[in-house]
Amino acid sequence: MKYLLWFDAVLAAVGGVMMISVGFVGGVFWLYLDASPKTRSGLPSVAIITACFAALFGIALAAFFGLRRARSWHWVAQSLLVLSLPLIYELIIAQLQTQ
Repeated sequence: MKYLLWFDAVLAAVGGVMMISVGFVGGVFWLYLDASPKTRSGLPSVAIITACFAALFGIALAAFFGLRRARSWHWVAQSLLVLSLPLIYELIIAQLQTQ
């Protein structure tokens, strides 16, 4: 279980860092909405990618704390994490390919 705990922690850290980084880019896009039409059209994609990383962060963090504290629901959180990873991946790839 120790390796699963580390895996959850790494996914939560990656999700949190990427959420902050892409969220910062979204904030800059929002500040410069009128700079060019491409900036205005790119903001929804950046917002969706930020939301995907926020979801990854939240789900992985819940799985981490559920496993660390040996809660009865930690397998539900682990299953939700495993099921959400392909969906998050597909959403991010779809947004990146539209630009």
